[in-house]
Amino acid sequence: MYISKLQLRYFRCYEQLALELPPGQSLLVGPNATGKTSLLEGILLLATTKSPRTAYDRELVQWGKAWGYAAGHFQFETGPPRAIVVALRGQESSNAEGEPPPSYLTGAKGVQVDGQVVNSVVRAVGQAPAVLFAPDDLEIIKGSPGVRRRLLNMAIAQISPRYLADLHRYRRALQQRNELLKQMAEDRVDGARLAPWTNQLVEAGVRISADREQFLSQLGPVAAELQSQLTGGAEQLEVCYSGSLAGAGDEEQREALFRQQLERGLDRELRCGATQSGPHRDDVEITANGRLLRRYGSQGQQRTAALALKLAEAYIIGQRRGELPILLLDDCFSELDNRRTCWLLELLGSFRQVLVTSAAPSDSLREADWAASYKLEGGEVKQVREVAAANE
Repeated sequence: MYISKLQLRYFRCYEQLALELPPGQSLLVGPNATGKTSLLEGILLLATTKSPRTAYDRELVQWGKAWGYAAGHFQFETGPPRAIVVALRGQESSNAEGEPPPSYLTGAKGVQVDGQVVNSVVRAVGQAPAVLFAPDDLEIIKGSPGVRRRLLNMAIAQISPRYLADLHRYRRALQQRNELLKQMAEDRVDGARLAPWTNQLVEAGVRISADREQFLSQLGPVAAELQSQLTGGAEQLEVCYSGSLAGAGDEEQREALFRQQLERGLDRELRCGATQSGPHRDDVEITANGRLLRRYGSQGQQRTAALALKLAEAYIIGQRRGELPILLLDDCFSELDNRRTCWLLELLGSFRQVLVTSAAPSDSLREADWAASYKLEGGEVKQVREVAAANE
């Protein structure tokens, strides 16, 4: 699949953009702060309804504007084309005179697919899957467990709508259960009120943990092979699911274990005022040659492993959906040597569409066979014939 047209309106630095994009590999060149990352961010917003750079949608809208949107036309190898629009509410009450917000923007965010309003995030996510690798993805390796859980959530949500529904249900049950634990510790409520939320937590939690474990069992071997190729066989990457329900067996066994953990840990939970077991405390252990990368890996090793994991994510999404997602690579070549650059460029040929950004393309990037190259400057994107012209 690929995105054939991207439109941005009052989105980040783009007041108005309409960009035609071909299949194949395209290069976007421009100095820092010219909108390269924002362009990729707009595409990922269409795929996931979320930004990888902020938790506050209103920050995507230009300052002083009441609304903004991203729109894309997507082409698929199997199936009809699809048009997706994600509109966002900004911080101001009104835009320029005569420009009312889109009619479907009734709240903070509005989504349309093929002209039909989509009221459920579960139905909106994954309509046109995409995977982004950005410099900040180094945090996948060295950051907190929450970063790695977010990687799992974003990837699996683009494969399974049920997973996203389970995640919403789990988070709601967790919030309610934690509040009741605090009230129980102060003798303000009867403990019997905890049971319904515990049941919901367990039912959703066992499915979430099973989906995560299955996804990682597929991701691990692919990431290991990619890491081996990136390092010339010098590093053996291992990716393991780490959580209170890891390796718990089938759904019935997993449920029994989760209930047992919650029952045994109730006294501690009352003291802490928070649920101590479950998928919200999951992690992913990432090692190279048996050494935990977040503690003992160099920055170069961590960056290579993060790239291998994101590429593996794209391949697994492709396997599960029958069509590779759009691959978005934000400044990923800047720290790769010539050999790894050439290897990665060859690997990208298996994707229907890849968008690559660079502030200063290397000789290997300049000499690559690009379907199109673009120059970004001052919130404008211009297609150029040669990569060299894009960097002038």
